[in-house]
Amino acid sequence: MTEPSKDLRLWRLPRGRHGLPRELVERSQRERLLAAIVRVSAAKGYEATSVADVLEEAGVGRESFYELFEDKQDCMMAARRLLIEDLAETVAAAYGGSEPWIDRIREALAATLGWFAADPVAGRVIMLELSALGPISREIYRRELGQFTRLIEAGLDGGQPPQVPLATGLAVGAAFARIYDEVARDRTEDLPRMLPELTYEVLVPFVGEATAREQERRVASGDT
Repeated sequence: MTEPSKDLRLWRLPRGRHGLPRELVERSQRERLLAAIVRVSAAKGYEATSVADVLEEAGVGRESFYELFEDKQDCMMAARRLLIEDLAETVAAAYGGSEPWIDRIREALAATLGWFAADPVAGRVIMLELSALGPISREIYRRELGQFTRLIEAGLDGGQPPQVPLATGLAVGAAFARIYDEVARDRTEDLPRMLPELTYEVLVPFVGEATAREQERRVASGDT
């Protein structure tokens, strides 16, 4: 048998006796189900998505689904965690260089906008379908926002100190609010164009109006 695609979301196990290790079968099924609930929820909305929809999209049986997940919400939560972890790794890699702090913030913002623009389906699920999970959505949002706030705060050592209380939380919250608006308007692929203005909005609580405006101009002109 040929090697399965690295993108297991696109891989389908052969019918009948295939002789593959159970661990590989379960991994394939799990990843296909996670990808399926993201795709179907983005298209139909999480509330309108049924387990049957996910099974049809993934090509996985109902019994296998309930061996891997308790219910639809459990599957969706697992998919969200993977997406958020991937976004956080992308941002951390961009922010973790040795350049001056302002440059690293700009790179982190560019990486964030690029991540969403590259996969509008994932962006829609992360930003728009969270509230459909019910009361737990508020706690999820606080936890995820805190994850990115702590990432930025950890990089402040030796960098620019906040000039106002809770500056990091304000900056991260403002960035995600702007991204949410663009995703809701189906302009996810255009997000990278927001880099100059978002650079200003994120920096201003830390460095003040004049420096933040200068950075906005530099990003807009490509002088970075």
